[in-house]
Amino acid sequence: MLYYMSAFGSGSNSNGQYWFGPYGFLYKKNVGVGGRRSTKMNPGGNITCNSSTYLYNKYKPGSGGIGASSTSNRRAKNRLATVCGPNQCFPCYMTLGQYSNYTHNPNGFIPCPQPIAPPAPTGQLFSKNNTTSGGFTVGGVIDKDMNDEDYYEEFDPQDYYPQFFPNMAPFTDENIVAGDKVSGDRLLATYWEDWGNDVFDDWGYFYLYDVDSGKYYFPLIDPQNQADGVITTQTFNAFGRTFTIKQGYPVQGIFKFDISVNDTKKFRFGAYGDMGSDGDEVIEFLTYPYTISSTNLTLHYMKHQEEGDNTEILYSYFIPKNVSQNSAITYVYNNDGEDDSLISNEITNGLLVYFSKKNDVKEWVVNDLGLNP
Repeated sequence: MLYYMSAFGSGSNSNGQYWFGPYGFLYKKNVGVGGRRSTKMNPGGNITCNSSTYLYNKYKPGSGGIGASSTSNRRAKNRLATVCGPNQCFPCYMTLGQYSNYTHNPNGFIPCPQPIAPPAPTGQLFSKNNTTSGGFTVGGVIDKDMNDEDYYEEFDPQDYYPQFFPNMAPFTDENIVAGDKVSGDRLLATYWEDWGNDVFDDWGYFYLYDVDSGKYYFPLIDPQNQADGVITTQTFNAFGRTFTIKQGYPVQGIFKFDISVNDTKKFRFGAYGDMGSDGDEVIEFLTYPYTISSTNLTLHYMKHQEEGDNTEILYSYFIPKNVSQNSAITYVYNNDGEDDSLISNEITNGLLVYFSKKNDVKEWVVNDLGLNP
């Protein structure tokens, strides 16, 4: 990053006082007026007044009054930079330099320069639809026990847990739409019973949430409990929008949702239910840096474990397809020690979701990702 600098010398031989010299910039006031020391700060050549350069912790190696050979004697550490008099220099802790027309500046100090943030990554992530381990760790053995039932039979989020849905409309019957389902199935949702002695008991109740209307919709997964490597594509119509969901177990112990939508409006995807740990749990929010096509990204995911049990573990990975929406944690999590909810942030375009039993499969997940510019 760059900081604007120019030399202005005054005062005694305190740290950070500089003045003009024959090289254009930076003679360090080491002692009195007769003891000026050159600190041109190579590498980088001579530094010119009123130009931009990176200041922090530079020094010119050498000896004999030309520079300093030790780290402790480096010149121009910005923590030692002195702020000049009123209307003359930046009042910035991180900056040294004279405002070039300070005598004509009626407002006094000008704003401190801000670090220039790198451009946000762009593009669309997608799944490669891998159905082999690729040599990476996959999930544990699962009892595939997906089923459907009305959302309130085991867990009623509105009556007991409204805090699970921050900045969202109430999860009430009147806010749940039938979409393309028959009206009698409006409240019917898909969930897992246990996955074969997993950390949860009846968890899932997967839903889509339309941000603009504040309405919920339960897409019914069909077929269910297919063999590993079988991915089914389904289309759902709700909120006047069309969602395409690819779902299934690509490999052992990993279930995947690949969700896309035919517009650029916002939506959220979530799940909730009963955790068999009943408060006896360890929850970790984890990250994993990775690179695709020279783009640096971070995988945000969560581990929910029955305390002291190395089998009853659920890993959840929420990955917005829009690359720019992966710059911070990608989901919202709520837990009361007995039941919990996991919801994506507001996203556009689409979402990839992976659930894994027992094992952290971050490397497999990353290997399944591709990037379109």
